[in-house]
Amino acid sequence: MTLEELNLVYTSNIKEKRKERGLKQRELAEKAGLSEKFLSDIESGRRWGKYDTLLALSNALEVEPFELLLPLGKSVNYNSLQTRSLMKQVRANVSDLLDTLERFLGEK
Repeated sequence: MTLEELNLVYTSNIKEKRKERGLKQRELAEKAGLSEKFLSDIESGRRWGKYDTLLALSNALEVEPFELLLPLGKSVNYNSLQTRSLMKQVRANVSDLLDTLERFLGEK
C-alpha cells in the first residue's frame, strides 16, 4: 500500500462513518474537538493530523482507531462497546500486575 492509498482509505473511512452516523462535518468536528476547517482538510486528504487527531476522531465516531485505517470494504466483527469494556479490564489487570511486580522487586 502506498501513502496515497492509505490517505484515501483514511479519508474515505472518516467520511463514510460520519455519514453512517448522520453527522455533518461541523457536528463531528465539535465532538472530536477539532475545527470544522481542519476536519474538512482531513476528509479532503489535504492534512492528516497527529495520532491524537486519529484518537479524537475514532472516539467521536465510536470506533477503534485502527478501524479508520482498514482497507475499504473490510469490516470488524465485534461489538465496540464489549471491546472497550474488555480493554478497560485488561488495562486494570496490567496495572495491578505492574504494581505487584514493583512491590516484589522493591523487596529484594
